[in-house]
Amino acid sequence: MGKKTVLLVDDDAAVRDVIKQALRKEYHVLEASGYSEAIKLLKQPIDIALIDYVMPEHDGFDVLKAVRKAKPALPAIIMTAYSNESVVIKALRTEVADYIKKPLKLAYLRKRLSEILGGEDYNNNDSGNVASRQEFILDGIEAHIRENYMKDLTLDRLAGMACISRFKLSRAFKDRFGQTLTSYLNNIRIRKSAELLKNPDLNISEIAHFVGYESVSYFDRMFMAVNGMSPLNYRKKLCGKH
Repeated sequence: MGKKTVLLVDDDAAVRDVIKQALRKEYHVLEASGYSEAIKLLKQPIDIALIDYVMPEHDGFDVLKAVRKAKPALPAIIMTAYSNESVVIKALRTEVADYIKKPLKLAYLRKRLSEILGGEDYNNNDSGNVASRQEFILDGIEAHIRENYMKDLTLDRLAGMACISRFKLSRAFKDRFGQTLTSYLNNIRIRKSAELLKNPDLNISEIAHFVGYESVSYFDRMFMAVNGMSPLNYRKKLCGKH
């Protein structure tokens, strides 16, 4: 069965990228930065619309009105940083599937999409809100690292994704997760490599490259720093247990 399609309408490119990265495993995401782009995409098959309330061209309810005209039964979620009564009432009157305050937690968004579309239930009881746009972006970067640790994830590349400077990303990431971005990435890679070392059919060089290290000697040093022994000795220790 193919992936279901989410129409994501948000004028903030960084936020769109974070949401797209968080959803891409389960869903096909169509992106639009505003009303005009969204209208063009309505000709395609869509299963749910995820719409930001505040946009420069038209607000989210204008987009929703156009969506409903083209696809009357399509469920929609309105995202907004505004929580005043008039916006809430308007959301209820337009019978949106959900009304989520921004910045939102990615786990909560995935849970709601899954529930609305009848997929897997993530059993997450979070309220769906985080303290700031920056935290939302950082959570997206962290999720991207966990899912793509084996790729060439440089600080410059991740900072470009977040649309902030590498210095700001480095400092903010450490403040939020308690370790530098590089250390976080290395720990994930080393943890994964330790699992792969259980497979005797994979040599150490193959494992190093699989988890994202171009240099085997650098992989050896990082593995030693985390586990207190080389990958070779770690594998010997594993073999000694059987």
